Amino acid sequence: MTADGVRFWRTLNPLKRLIPPGIILVIIVTIGLLGYTQVERWSLLDSVYMLVITLSTVGYREVHELSPLGKVLTMFVILGGVSTAIYAAGSAVEMIVEGELLGYRGRKRMEKKIREMKDHYIICGFGRVGLQVSAEFEKAKIPYVVIDSKRETAAELEPKGIPYIIGDITQDSNLEEAGIKSAKGLIASADSDTANVYVTLSARVLNPHLFIVARAGNLDSEEKLKKAGANKVISPYFTAGLHMAETVIKHKAESKE
Repeated sequence: MTADGVRFWRTLNPLKRLIPPGIILVIIVTIGLLGYTQVERWSLLDSVYMLVITLSTVGYREVHELSPLGKVLTMFVILGGVSTAIYAAGSAVEMIVEGELLGYRGRKRMEKKIREMKDHYIICGFGRVGLQVSAEFEKAKIPYVVIDSKRETAAELEPKGIPYIIGDITQDSNLEEAGIKSAKGLIASADSDTANVYVTLSARVLNPHLFIVARAGNLDSEEKLKKAGANKVISPYFTAGLHMAETVIKHKAESKE
């Protein structure tokens, strides 16, 4: 299964995952009813009763003597129906134990929250820089959404109630899901300059009025990011180095006085 397929399966309503085994079970029950009523010439009540005791594996005797074809039909119901019913029951228990139903509902609430956001900011890339931006936004009470490809980001942000999307920051679909058309600004804070150029370019096309601040790991990338549409480009290493140098120069000047 592709990455998109896995993501779709995870975001699917857990109850809908029971539909395939449910359909199979309905088909088996229908075949069983037709078989017992048409082949064995049993009444509808006897046929239903036979199906119930067979699928529930209670071990009661047949309501009537079975013909050879009826025995084959019963074996089919046992092998197909019982195994499908057990699989469906196991899946239901697994969903409850793993909290998938609660997780799905929580995700739906978060998606609704993101859809209703206006004039917010989008943080693309939740590394060291993105984490710091998030912390400052929290202090300033600025609404924001995080897009990041790491699954660990979900475990970190979900307990805090911070809206997030797990996926490729360069994909237009993820930017649109984050509400880029109603957003006020975007922070391209990925560790990769290439990714930041791509997300800046995509964001500028999707929202020409967006205020974009991009991180540049290399000074050579600054011009590319500006051409891609960034309003402001910041190099954390250059800024840190400049600040350290200014601190030393200031200390040296003070020590001479």
